[in-house]
Amino acid sequence: MNAPTDDLLTVAEASGYRRTGLHRDVVDFLERLARRSDRVHLTSLGRSGLGQDVVVAVVSAHGIRTPEAARASGLPVVLVLGNIHAGEVEAKESCLALARDVALGGLGRLCERAVLLLCPDYNPDGNDRIDVRNRALDLSRLEGQIGPEGGVGTRYTGEGWNLNRDFTKQDAVETRLLAAFMDAWRPHVVADGHTTDGSIHGYELTYDTSRNLASCPRGPALFVRDRLLPEVTAGLRARTGLRTWWYGNFRDNLDPTKGWDSYPPLARYGSHFRGLLGTMDVLLEGYSYVDFRTRCRVMYEILVELFDRVGAQGAEVVATVARAAADTVARGRDPRPGDLVGIDYGTPVRGADGALSFRHPGHPLLDHDVEAFDLESQRLRRVPGTERRSYRATFYGRYEPSVSVERPWAYVVPASRTAAIERVRTHRLEHLVVRRAGEVGAEAYRVVGREPTASPDVGDRPRTETVFRVEAAPERLALAPGDVVVPTAQPWGHLAVYLLEPHADDGLARWGCFDDVAVGATFPVRRLRSPVALPADRPS
Repeated sequence: MNAPTDDLLTVAEASGYRRTGLHRDVVDFLERLARRSDRVHLTSLGRSGLGQDVVVAVVSAHGIRTPEAARASGLPVVLVLGNIHAGEVEAKESCLALARDVALGGLGRLCERAVLLLCPDYNPDGNDRIDVRNRALDLSRLEGQIGPEGGVGTRYTGEGWNLNRDFTKQDAVETRLLAAFMDAWRPHVVADGHTTDGSIHGYELTYDTSRNLASCPRGPALFVRDRLLPEVTAGLRARTGLRTWWYGNFRDNLDPTKGWDSYPPLARYGSHFRGLLGTMDVLLEGYSYVDFRTRCRVMYEILVELFDRVGAQGAEVVATVARAAADTVARGRDPRPGDLVGIDYGTPVRGADGALSFRHPGHPLLDHDVEAFDLESQRLRRVPGTERRSYRATFYGRYEPSVSVERPWAYVVPASRTAAIERVRTHRLEHLVVRRAGEVGAEAYRVVGREPTASPDVGDRPRTETVFRVEAAPERLALAPGDVVVPTAQPWGHLAVYLLEPHADDGLARWGCFDDVAVGATFPVRRLRSPVALPADRPS
């Protein structure tokens, strides 16, 4: 990191990395910084569940303060989210230090070729529940982290939601606020800061990107996977010596050669959700078993490297995201047979009691030397290990859908389905409202089966997901005033497909919007497979 500027220190810096800041410390730091630099403008997502202002620092060398000015500049827009899980505070502290060092220190170049949107504390209510018991280290279970000794906040929000399981269902107000912010600014790149636990390995940080390639525009995700992150890895290692690689865990901690796994490609997770939007996404996971100072350093330095690489390739980043949006619109405007969108990546499994659950097996992506430690250290769960080693292993980082559907021209949601229509609106999807009765050819689903499945780690309140099985058939659909038509010819058209297909693994039906629909009934949402003339207006 750069040397701190004068008296403007983060709580972590001022305490020698023994403590992390409360939300009021975050806001105070940014307000003081904004008073000292015209490169920093403060805006907000809105108010959290418990009423705190979720502050965002817009950092720009060109006086950019609004989404309109950012678009007019032609520069890439990069959003960083810190503290989505408020026990994982390194991105929060690093965003503050970076904002200062870009505005007042030696890193001014980072905001010359990109517009930086820094949201240090996305989960302010969870952040302020600091306790030394949160994420306490327990190596017997491979859980928790080393420091800070003053404790950290909670995984969930003040209202009890896990924000990184909420991107499709939107139970939390913070998720809905972020959707509106994303709609306004349309960032080209989003970086999401976490702290991992699990396997003992040899990296100070691991990272990932959107893995649901069969469900989203491929260009942005492949750019990050195949170019941006490998370049960041090499540049960071050469500049700082810090080691980074793909996020995951050993399949067998006692035999690292058995492979390295990623995590399910469900759209409830931020990285995969943003893949549906055609946004370049970077998941950052600081390594729990190095000290807090080191975790803050690696988070800070990888963000510097990321901003530098995005800025250097800014025109290509902007063009890649724009091409993805244009392609999505074109495909929705004129759907072709065989144009498939993956909507379910799960493999069903029955427990001894007959209960339904799902596995999400990864497929081989590449073979690589994975850095870890000697097997005795691995067996004893010793951190740091005694001797650094490399193990040749397969990275199971590729996912294939178990269910795909042909992209339709549009979906029709009946006016009576207010909960679903509200989610269409809060997801900021473009839609039309039918103004007079009419009839169109459509495709309907008949429900042939439904059952519950448990929904792990969504928050303090248990949730049960509803799994629908359906069969499609053509029908003549009577449109009524107030019905909502959601076209797929929009930049976020892949999200529309995922949310409105009844058998999607993270759609609105999965999350309870249609729990009254019985087996044998026709599912209320219909598909319009090809363009039709609609008696509809865009909502005002």
